Amino acid sequence: MKYAPYIYLFKCLSHRSRLRLMELLAAHGEMTVSEIVAAFQGEEIEDRDPSTISRNLTILRQQGFVTPRRAGQTKYYSLNIAKIEETFADFLKFLRTAKTRLK
Repeated sequence: MKYAPYIYLFKCLSHRSRLRLMELLAAHGEMTVSEIVAAFQGEEIEDRDPSTISRNLTILRQQGFVTPRRAGQTKYYSLNIAKIEETFADFLKFLRTAKTRLK
């Protein structure tokens, strides 16, 4: 199905906790789950427990937007801006070529 990648893309981005995760990683470079949990404290985001944050990081990682790096027992996460740009460029190409595809 030609829409499947875009459905998953926007479903992935339609959650405010995942958007906040991406924002934090963009601002800080690399972060651990513990650092992310601490950054979520005091915010009006309900999904701030470590297991939910880990699940949201997994969803972002499956899309290729987040990259993990292990150093000993600690796992660091960073934002993959190049993949995000590539994904949105593909989506824009999909839209720009609609006229040709739908003739």
